[in-house]
Amino acid sequence: MANLNIEQKKVKSLFQESKYNFLIPDYQRPYAWGEVECKTLWDDLFSFSFPNDDCDQFVDDEEYFLGPIVTFKNKNQMEVIDGQQRLTTLMLLLRAFYNKLGSMKDPRSQRMKEDIEKCIWRANEFGEFETSALKINSQVATDEDKEEFISILKDGQGIGKKSRYAKNFNFFVEKIDIFFE
Repeated sequence: MANLNIEQKKVKSLFQESKYNFLIPDYQRPYAWGEVECKTLWDDLFSFSFPNDDCDQFVDDEEYFLGPIVTFKNKNQMEVIDGQQRLTTLMLLLRAFYNKLGSMKDPRSQRMKEDIEKCIWRANEFGEFETSALKINSQVATDEDKEEFISILKDGQGIGKKSRYAKNFNFFVEKIDIFFE
C-alpha cells in the first residue's frame, strides 16, 4: 500500500525544495488554459497581494490557496497527477517575471530573480543555474507545443510562437509590463 503525505507548501517551496523534476505524464490531458484562466489567476493573485489596488500595501504574511497539486514519486521524477494546468501556468508566470526582473538592478529585484531561477532551473555542481536544466517536462504536449514550452522557459521569448503556452506567456508579459508602469 502506498503512503499518502499531504503537505501545505508555498509555491516557492514547492519548486525550490523539490529534489525531483516535475513530469506531466502522457495520461494527463493537454495544456488547456487560455487567457480567461490566466486572467482569473492574475486578477486573484493581484487583488490578494495588493488589497485596495495599492501597490504600497503588499500582503506578505497571508496565505493564498491555489488548489491542490498532487504528485507521485516515480524514480527521479514527480509525476503530476493533479494540478498540471496550474503548475504549468505558474512556470510561465514566473518566467515572465524573470524576464522583467532581468533589467532591474536593485537588490530586491535581484533577490526575486534568484528565487525564480531556483524555481525554474536546476543548478549545476558549481551552483550556477542552467536554462537547459528545466524542473518541468511534459509528455502530453505535442512535439511542436512541447518545443515552444521548453523554449519559452529556456530563453523567455514568446513572440512569434503560436501555442497556448506562448499565448499565455505573452499575456503575462503584457500584464507585468503594465503592472511595473
